[in-house]
Amino acid sequence: SGSSDEEWLPVQTGASREVGSSSDSEGEESGNVAEGVEAEEGDEADEGDEAVEPEGPPSRAQGKKAKEKSVRNIWKAKDNQFEGDLPPFVGESKMNVEVADPIDFFMHLFTQDMIKTHNTNLYAVQKGKEKLALTSEDFKTFHGINMVMSYVRYPRSRMYWSSEIGLHLELIADAMPVNRFEQILSYMHFVDNYSMDPKNADRFVKIRPVLDALTETFQSALDPEEFQSVDEMMITYKMPPWGIKVWVRAGSSGYMYNFEPYQGPAGGRGEISQLGMAGDVVMCLCQDIQDKNYKVFFDNFFCTIPLLQALENQGIYGTGTCRRSVSVVTNAQNITVTCWLDSSVIHMASSCNGLSPTDVAQRWSKKEKQMLNIQRPFSMKLYNQHMGGASIARALINAGSMKIHTRGRPSATPPRAKRKAVSKAPPEIQYTPGNHWPQLKEAINASRCQDAACTRRTKYIYVQCHVALCPGCFGNYHRK
Repeated sequence: SGSSDEEWLPVQTGASREVGSSSDSEGEESGNVAEGVEAEEGDEADEGDEAVEPEGPPSRAQGKKAKEKSVRNIWKAKDNQFEGDLPPFVGESKMNVEVADPIDFFMHLFTQDMIKTHNTNLYAVQKGKEKLALTSEDFKTFHGINMVMSYVRYPRSRMYWSSEIGLHLELIADAMPVNRFEQILSYMHFVDNYSMDPKNADRFVKIRPVLDALTETFQSALDPEEFQSVDEMMITYKMPPWGIKVWVRAGSSGYMYNFEPYQGPAGGRGEISQLGMAGDVVMCLCQDIQDKNYKVFFDNFFCTIPLLQALENQGIYGTGTCRRSVSVVTNAQNITVTCWLDSSVIHMASSCNGLSPTDVAQRWSKKEKQMLNIQRPFSMKLYNQHMGGASIARALINAGSMKIHTRGRPSATPPRAKRKAVSKAPPEIQYTPGNHWPQLKEAINASRCQDAACTRRTKYIYVQCHVALCPGCFGNYHRK
């Protein structure tokens, strides 16, 4: 994009204390890394308050001229003016669908208008298949079969109709013949190929009516929650990492309110603005939640100071990790960048929260082998609480996954203990007198001693037990 963080993010001053990374989370200074920053009083700070701030990011059409006229932000070493009191939410989160059964809610999302067969029958006629005669009921059955195939997976689709016992799946085979299923699959269309604009850069133009309809029904079913997150999601096929990347805006509950398939660095749907491709994604996904003080969270792939300013101009407050080395500083538009020393140095930029009020978080200390209480900035706490919405949505879609990985900082649980190798010698051999003489192995690498009380390695094995043991561990290992 035309603008960069170099123009917008603050420059380190003499009053700022440099923070280095640490491999351990120690409780002495990790929560108050930025307390060494003192606001300097003087003419320079006063001039910062009077500095002219841009109304929003310059447009791409202005080119180099707009870039030259952009005003550099003046930052002051102070906390966010909200001080923990988030801007009041003026929206309302509620369900707009009254249903008795899950199928009723499903049919609200996938309406009858989406199950249109006109373009499929038209494409079949254009290809010489005039007797396809696809009906709405057939199309519903076809989609139902595909949903069953998504969680009962066979290597080939024809195996669901197999006559072999154990492969034949009556739920699918009795619903539709295999030849009819493959015919619908080969002729399925949602737009007329001859009506498409050849200059249309949208790579998903052939399924755009379905995507737009799904977005509309997703948003009408539930009014958005106050806290939202923007992240990427992979719709896998075959096996990871093959799939389609999708940009997603989801609530803290995991409900997905808006989405847009990834179309490459060029964007695919219009000219890229000065915010860049990632910034345009966030602005596009947040078009329906303006002027209601929603709080949106995203990671450092999306987060820039111009994006936070553009969102704030639309009544949306953004929070995200950033890639610059700063301490607690705030500009004239009340955008605060907070630094925190966790297992590594983290920088969080936000237009609605900052350092205070701090709370206590627990982190595992490798040095002291115990959990430590450390001070955590308010922005880090909110990010951990509300950034995982897209991850929950991903887990709900991939229902076969048993473990849910949410975004945010690492959990406060200690690392899992390493498994120690155990002896495979049966008791009747281990404790029976006999040829328990040691033998030196010719192998280059030593083996772990099989005695439970020993953590060393040895090249000696004992002939009868055929286990690796240190000479000094012989008695303890062979004693009941």
